[in-house]
Amino acid sequence: MISGGLGGGGLTKLSRKRHLKRVYQVGSETPDLPTISFTKEDGQGIIPRHDDPMVITMILENAHLHRTLVDKGSSTDILFKPAFDKLGLDERELKVYPDTLYGLGDMPIKPLGFIPLHTTFGKRENSKTLSIDFIVVDVGSAYNALIGRTTLNRLGAVVSTLHICMKFPTPKGIATVRGDQKLARKCYNESLNLRGKGKKVHTIELEG
Repeated sequence: MISGGLGGGGLTKLSRKRHLKRVYQVGSETPDLPTISFTKEDGQGIIPRHDDPMVITMILENAHLHRTLVDKGSSTDILFKPAFDKLGLDERELKVYPDTLYGLGDMPIKPLGFIPLHTTFGKRENSKTLSIDFIVVDVGSAYNALIGRTTLNRLGAVVSTLHICMKFPTPKGIATVRGDQKLARKCYNESLNLRGKGKKVHTIELEG
């Protein structure tokens, strides 16, 4: 789980305090979202009784970016440096990110900066495109990118880790994005192999 980033109230202590105080103000507003449900059919092709992570493919700057981890616990969206380079992006396009990210424990992660990128979830007309501010970090990872709860909330997405898929509303109806269970297990094992080995360039999987 990544803490910090552009969500959760912003970058300053004052803005985060204001964000915290707002949760104690009782309001009557409720999200205007359609009912989203999961059925037995949504779990077809999935090995049962699993605990695999949700790893999807999304379209980022007109390229299919595999190895994207959906992490409901993280407060920010991450693009790892090898994927940033493979996409042909330039570090001069990065905007300054003055804060620090934290993962498990107190180990700080110093970002290179952040960059807004058009990102599409879903396929064809049953899809949704957002401009997402990705924070770019140069650390070893088995993943190309990480999508956190800020973007999931913007999508109106509901994630079922049991079915390894997520659904969100679009003007054309409810879109379904399925995770890749085989790739999820591969990435998980690679993540364990990275422990204690420092920075290591992982396999980049892109489709133009």
